[in-house]
Amino acid sequence: MSEKDSKVPIYIAILVAVLLIAAGGYFVLGGKTKFTTVTPTSTATPTPEKTVTSALNETPAQTGAQATPAVAVAPPKVETVKCELCHTNPQNLPPHVNGGKLCINCHGSQVHNIHIGPGTVGLQCDTCHGFPPKIPTVQNGTGPGSYSVCEQCHAAPPDSLKPSYGNLIIIHLSRGKYCTNCHGTDIGAIHAAALANMTK
Repeated sequence: MSEKDSKVPIYIAILVAVLLIAAGGYFVLGGKTKFTTVTPTSTATPTPEKTVTSALNETPAQTGAQATPAVAVAPPKVETVKCELCHTNPQNLPPHVNGGKLCINCHGSQVHNIHIGPGTVGLQCDTCHGFPPKIPTVQNGTGPGSYSVCEQCHAAPPDSLKPSYGNLIIIHLSRGKYCTNCHGTDIGAIHAAALANMTK
């Protein structure tokens, strides 16, 4: 064996060692190897691809990326504070008892838009106007609403057409509208004035 022939296995051993070190470094540094399988193409009619939509209901073509199935995550359970634990007699508070003047603040002043037609309770004209028709008596209010006929109806169901006398507790709680519908859920903001008075 000549000196030239003995150097060839050394070169091969060095080359293999370098490749092993490079491959080990690649994996240590987080590299990934992709193995792909090549499948022969057929001349059969292709079947339509199923499109997986994202949480925003966009197809992969719209987003320009591969879509991943949306993962349904349950919302965190939120503990609610029951207002009636502290506010034991809300039906006696003057703003609740004389609430007819406040109706316009949330419901607007156009009574026809919220009583007749699609998306409303769908009353007939004679429900309020009677027959022969008459204009309901408007009561002069003193608050932001200034005029109100609302308290002439809205007693607790099934007596919705009887007078509520503006009692906001009966009007709303009997229809499944809790305190937070009007007062919101920010307890700090709701009680800010009361807390400020306590520190004086």
